Amino acid sequence: MNWVRHTAMGCLLLPLTMALAADDTYRREIDEDRQQTDAMLRSERSPLLLIGRFEIQEGATTLGSDPASTIALPPRAAQRVGVVHRRGTQLSFEVAGGVAASLNGKPVSGLIALQAMEIPKPTDRVSFGDFTFGIRPVGDGFSLFLQDTQSPFAKKFKGVSWFPIDPAYRVAAQLTPYAGEKTVMVPYTDGIPKPYTVAGYLMFQIAGQPLRLETLVSLGGKKLVVMFQDQTSGKETYGGGRYVEVDMPQDGKTTIDFNKAFNPYCAYDPYASCPVPLKENRLAVAIRAGATYNDAAH
Repeated sequence: MNWVRHTAMGCLLLPLTMALAADDTYRREIDEDRQQTDAMLRSERSPLLLIGRFEIQEGATTLGSDPASTIALPPRAAQRVGVVHRRGTQLSFEVAGGVAASLNGKPVSGLIALQAMEIPKPTDRVSFGDFTFGIRPVGDGFSLFLQDTQSPFAKKFKGVSWFPIDPAYRVAAQLTPYAGEKTVMVPYTDGIPKPYTVAGYLMFQIAGQPLRLETLVSLGGKKLVVMFQDQTSGKETYGGGRYVEVDMPQDGKTTIDFNKAFNPYCAYDPYASCPVPLKENRLAVAIRAGATYNDAAH
């Protein structure tokens, strides 16, 4: 009889044990994802290293710590670093004598041609001392994005703060695609909108309330991305909204995990250019999951 009782008890406990193990695995996954986000923002690849964005006009644009330079650099840089030349869509950089510079990690000198590529393609990167710049097409022109390993935005970064993990914000979603391919111009914080492919809209529920969000195909094309604002925006979370990536649906079904919602880089660096959530994606509920934000701390 004891054997029967113990076997029955084991059968009852097994589902509970499995559920607890699955919950622990899920929480570890979220914790690891958050640690990776934090580590990236502190790394040598951090977008918080960006200290300036400058329009490149036709002709010559000088760089250096000399205040008379078109782009004046901090005193740590050489007085004359070099000159960016633009002729229409043709770009080049003339390295000043005595300046140790590299192009995509390889030492260079004299006049070098530059390729300016659209995101997400890599663009040519010129480095000298603490500084690195790349040039990208922006609207009808070009902008130079300047990074500094001593960036004040990276130095004052105290880490991302998060809501407690809540599995209730990991929800099943149904994608309803639009008939034919649909493209929208998504506004950016720099005032220049960019085209995105709309995958459709996702329907889901939180606390029994049906909700809908427009979803876009990520620039890499491998994920869906949802940019949203909710009733925490500008209070507990970043006023410009948050983003969450979603796996491509299988048979129209996927999962939105708001515990993975993250802030755009603009939350931490004013020179970052970030897409703004579509007006359709302003939720009338509070999503207390994912990244939080305290403006005074950044």
